[in-house]
Amino acid sequence: MSSKVPFVKQETVWLAIIPHILVIGILCMVYYQWDRKNYFVFGFITYLIIWYGLRTMAFPKEVHKSIRLIKEEKFGEAIPYIERSIEYYNKHLWIDKYRFLLMVSSSKKGIRESSICNLGFCLLQIGQVKAAKEVYEDVLRQYPENTVAIIQLRTINTISNSTESKIPE
Repeated sequence: MSSKVPFVKQETVWLAIIPHILVIGILCMVYYQWDRKNYFVFGFITYLIIWYGLRTMAFPKEVHKSIRLIKEEKFGEAIPYIERSIEYYNKHLWIDKYRFLLMVSSSKKGIRESSICNLGFCLLQIGQVKAAKEVYEDVLRQYPENTVAIIQLRTINTISNSTESKIPE
C-alpha cells in the first residue's frame, strides 16, 4: 500500500558505504579461515545481524513508531513520538553524528534534523501553522542548508500572504 504522505528522498553520502564494505570484508576474511566455500554467506549474514542490532539500538522505538503513524496519516498521534526521538538524539548527539560508522544511516541529513522536519510537517498537517513555522525556522537556525525547511517556510509564507490579502477589511 503506497502512502499519500509526501516522501522526501534522503540524499546519500556514498563514502559512508565504505565502513559497511570493510565490515563485510573483515567478516568474510574471518569466516574464510573456517569455511572456504561459504565464507561470504556467513560473513554477510553476520553483517546483517550486526547491522540490525546497531540499527535497533541507535533508532529508538519512537522513531519507528512516528514514521509509521505519519504514513498512516495520524499526524497528531505522531507528534509525541517525534518529540521523544528529538530528545533522544539531543542527549545522544554522537549517535547521529557517527551514524554512518554505526552502520545506521548514510543519509546526508541527520536523524535529529529529519525528526525536527517531521515535527514541522505533522504540525502543518493538523493546522498548527504558527508552531510549524517556528519549528522550520528553528531547523534553519541549526541547519541553514535544509531544503525541506526552506521550501516549507516559503510555502507557509506564500499561503499566509495570499490569505491575508483576501481578507476584507
